[in-house]
Amino acid sequence: MDNKADQFCNQAASSPIDSMDTFDQYFDNLQNLVSWNRVGILTDEGDRNTIILLMLNEELSATMRLCLEPNLIKSCVNTLSAESETVTYRCLQGYAITRDDLTHLHSIASIWGKAEAQSDELTLDELESLFTRFEGKRKKTGRGPDFTKGTKETVWRDSFGRCMFTGCGEKLDYDEVSGTSGNYAYLAHNVASSEQGARGITELSEKLSNDPNNVLLLCDKHHRLIDKVAASDYPASTLSAMRKEFGLIANSLLDGLKYQPIPVYAVLWPVNSQTVSPPSYLQVANSLSRIKRRMHQQINILSHNEELLVESPDVFWALMPNIIQASADKIIQQTKEFGFNAALFGFGPTSALIGFGAKIGNKNAVTPMLRFRESGSWSWPAIDPVGEFYEVVGFDDLEKGTDFVINISLTAEPESLVQASNSVCEKTGAQMITIRAKEQFMGNGAVSHPDDGKAFTSVLQSMFHVLKSEYGAQTIHLFPCASNAASVFIGQAYDVHHPKVIVYDFDSGTMVPRICLESENHKCTISSI
Repeated sequence: MDNKADQFCNQAASSPIDSMDTFDQYFDNLQNLVSWNRVGILTDEGDRNTIILLMLNEELSATMRLCLEPNLIKSCVNTLSAESETVTYRCLQGYAITRDDLTHLHSIASIWGKAEAQSDELTLDELESLFTRFEGKRKKTGRGPDFTKGTKETVWRDSFGRCMFTGCGEKLDYDEVSGTSGNYAYLAHNVASSEQGARGITELSEKLSNDPNNVLLLCDKHHRLIDKVAASDYPASTLSAMRKEFGLIANSLLDGLKYQPIPVYAVLWPVNSQTVSPPSYLQVANSLSRIKRRMHQQINILSHNEELLVESPDVFWALMPNIIQASADKIIQQTKEFGFNAALFGFGPTSALIGFGAKIGNKNAVTPMLRFRESGSWSWPAIDPVGEFYEVVGFDDLEKGTDFVINISLTAEPESLVQASNSVCEKTGAQMITIRAKEQFMGNGAVSHPDDGKAFTSVLQSMFHVLKSEYGAQTIHLFPCASNAASVFIGQAYDVHHPKVIVYDFDSGTMVPRICLESENHKCTISSI
């Protein structure tokens, strides 16, 4: 749809239609441009703005505003809804729609999505009554139906007996001060049961009053907070999102009980003074679910962006081999009773993480976890393995030699990497192999599932082996541009039967050698360069 057609379909951005003739003309033209099978009515706080949305399944096709008598609005909606006997009515309580919100279809669609929990289906007769009440600013007195036993049981079950207010989670069947068991919970409406309440919505207050999805279980403090102390800070949309998030978090954590527990480690090193936080318990649970494991006890934080490492980069690289060795030794020693199974939330310079992966080794089951940049959290973008996400260029054209360059471009293929690796080829006569993420996978999430990372480790391990045994490689110059998890997977490909590996890292617009991996007395040694 071109820009002019898009503007025409978003009639809500213009003055409201104020006559049936204008509506009929607009309707006739609109039918030739877009299709729809669903009609929605969207309002905001105090019913100050009313928008009609035309949708094809979940996609917003067009919008309009009408300035007509309620019976005429009913007639218009009847024309728009064709054979459908109901329309969807939503209200984003606590928010006033602005002119800027009406500028684009996608911004209106966003508001529609936020109001999903404040929604119900209305017949055309109910719709006419609704618009009559909008016009008269009439609010019903009294409250909607009381909670039934079924609703109470559903809310208690959904909350697992805990306060659903974000960040609280207090257990509400036991008083820790007195040691007395009992019910210390309060049931609170998201959309108020009364239209005249702080979170009241015309028509929806009564319809949703006994809907368990519209009810939160709260402790006394947070019940008073949303109803008495700061009601304006907690509109219905905020409370509905709170309830939904609680369910997702609780179930995600409880799903972990199905899996075998393993130790979880966090090793966080600064990158150019940039630091990140350890994963939350929810992020740990979600990440570990990809390998069907759950956390044993609590996160073991072995390194947390120590101040010396942040402020003194020269000291950082001088100490790096010892830091890597110490962290790797702790993980290996502490995971013996778990069959060397563990999860690693590691962050740091790419070369350091590759060295760390090499020290951990590939004879155990320590699985690195991804910090997914797009979401800004520790998570895997794919539920299932995606398969071969990369291509290999140059490997089939090799001849025997002593030096080989391997470029691994998974998050990007910057010019600085290409120039630096070409320079090494010119100086040493090395032959080049490029491992590049396919276009649809290129980015921080190129390794989008742990199984893909393990498969990539196996391929690299075999490649290192072949380079030494069949081509006579003595030194591999490794130029990586990869995520934190991919870097550890790359390091885990190294073993004591491989050639020396020099790992390069970004520095001042180029790439410089940072660490060296070598086999000494059948052990992997790491040194800084």
